Amino acid sequence: MPKSTFYNLNEEKKEKIKKAIKNEFSKNPFSKASISNIIEEAQIPRGSFYQYFEDKEDALKYILDEVAQKERKKIIDILNRNSGDIFKTSIESFDYILNKNINEKEIQFLKNVVQEIKEENIDFQLPIRSNFKSTVEKWNINTESLNIKSEEDLKYILRILFIVTKTQIMDVILKRTSKEKSRENLIKQIQILKEGMTKK
Repeated sequence: MPKSTFYNLNEEKKEKIKKAIKNEFSKNPFSKASISNIIEEAQIPRGSFYQYFEDKEDALKYILDEVAQKERKKIIDILNRNSGDIFKTSIESFDYILNKNINEKEIQFLKNVVQEIKEENIDFQLPIRSNFKSTVEKWNINTESLNIKSEEDLKYILRILFIVTKTQIMDVILKRTSKEKSRENLIKQIQILKEGMTKK
């Protein structure tokens, strides 16, 4: 994440740097993205970039985290509106993200990130904090109908749901399937997860 020197910049300069970073990763996949292009657009010396970030991956992680933070707030709102039903929330979150007015630059940014960055390095996973009980209470997650025996079980369920939903969203963005087909796939997968994979 950015160093303290970046956070100490005025808002106008921070926004200019953030815009330059996002523009560069919209134009180029990670392997070809250039710090030179970022500093040229942001109009900062190369040395200043390294006072703000460790490297280009650090800069990209920061941008992705900002995007994810905004989406998390909306998803928590959806969860609350659905009385803590994580399955309904997954489907409604899919609809929300893909019904947004995403422009071509944002689509290209996501394509470039998803196609080259390893998931273990940069991930949009839900922020399950160490104080898990307070997270569940804050999000108003309804656990009454879930077959769970521990907090760890719920973490796994949320993680699986997140991966399934994210995969279907990215299939649409990467134009592997239509939005309608991906939504249908998501509903089927969620139904399988709800019913279980073995005969009762």
